Amino acid sequence: MILKHRKIHLFDIDVPGKIRFQESETLSPGNSLSMFDTPFCKVGVGICYDMRFAELAQLYSRKGCHLLVYPGAFNMTTGPAHWELLQRGRAVDNQVYVATASPARDEAASYVAWGHSTVVNPWGEVIAKSGPEETIIYADIDLQYLADIRQQIPIISQRRDDLYTVTSVQQGSS
Repeated sequence: MILKHRKIHLFDIDVPGKIRFQESETLSPGNSLSMFDTPFCKVGVGICYDMRFAELAQLYSRKGCHLLVYPGAFNMTTGPAHWELLQRGRAVDNQVYVATASPARDEAASYVAWGHSTVVNPWGEVIAKSGPEETIIYADIDLQYLADIRQQIPIISQRRDDLYTVTSVQQGSS
């Protein structure tokens, strides 16, 4: 086992006429960041709903992660509207690669997942994507390309920490 991660943000939503889901009725949230090193780069981990929280992705980027991984199962309401949009946003905002893994869609299941596992580069381009079916996708994580993007648009050095900051009170696994 490389890492144990507990989902930080629980999915408690109510979209009238579409879906109601309350993870907090059966689960409790994790309380720490989760990162691990590979021979290639540092990886930050979130689960599903965690992807909606830009601050989490920013903390991972500031702690040296070049790849953020989010296994998730967006549903048939939020998936078409937000799944790819959020991945592209996290990638561009933080100049990182974002990879998501979703279960394949099973229309007969009690919970129908959107599917569409995806990899997005730091420019916000989708570089690999599945459909709703079960499949394996591959993508190159090009750290030189990431460095070039960060040099061309230097948001890290231009961030106004004198006006705002995002901090973590918990130490993450690494």
